[in-house]
Amino acid sequence: MTDLRQLRKRKDGGPTVKPASQLSNAADIPLSIPTREPGKHKTLFDIAAERQAELQGGQPFISPSNTDAKPAIVTTTINRDGTLSVPEDTLPEGNLIGPFGEALFYASTLTMLHFTLDVLIHQQYRQEIGWSMIAQRTAITFPILAVLVYLFHSRASSIWAQVMFLGLSVAAGCYIIYSSNVESYFAVMKRAPPLGTLWVYSVIEMRLEVALLSLVAVAGYFRWGGYSIF
Repeated sequence: MTDLRQLRKRKDGGPTVKPASQLSNAADIPLSIPTREPGKHKTLFDIAAERQAELQGGQPFISPSNTDAKPAIVTTTINRDGTLSVPEDTLPEGNLIGPFGEALFYASTLTMLHFTLDVLIHQQYRQEIGWSMIAQRTAITFPILAVLVYLFHSRASSIWAQVMFLGLSVAAGCYIIYSSNVESYFAVMKRAPPLGTLWVYSVIEMRLEVALLSLVAVAGYFRWGGYSIF
């Protein structure tokens, strides 16, 4: 009852409320009836509406001028090894390079690697560099690599392709080690650039764990045969 009387006195212009430092008991704590009027602060709905307006203004998801456009649907297939494959006819329109463009890109990069290895192997054995012969071998290598990448790059995630690249990588790596330690320098100069390029390409196409397995196999062959690097 005492609290209600004090509340009525304060509403009717009664005595002013004491400062907090002068409050001695609970009866001196100011009381007020909650108002039913809408508050001046922003609600969660207002904040969410503002954020949505900002997102649509920057067009990160849906363009306001094209809200009726249907989103692009891409069908994916889960392979047995857990990887995902996307059919070529369901790729987004932004994929302008395509399988043929990827084959040319990979082939050009690997051809430059073949050219570099060919020059370095001549430097290693202190042989005169025949630029015309190197250019001829490089020109022959490019279409072969382009066809190889075009046929197998899109299928590299399959199990049989991983097994094939694993065997190819181990065979190329082991033969390079054998050839550089046993055969003549002329044979090494002829075989090291293509085998080295094929080895690198096989490692690129393999998954990480398969690539590590191939490197372990080549290192085991190197140790088992007692070969040396130099």
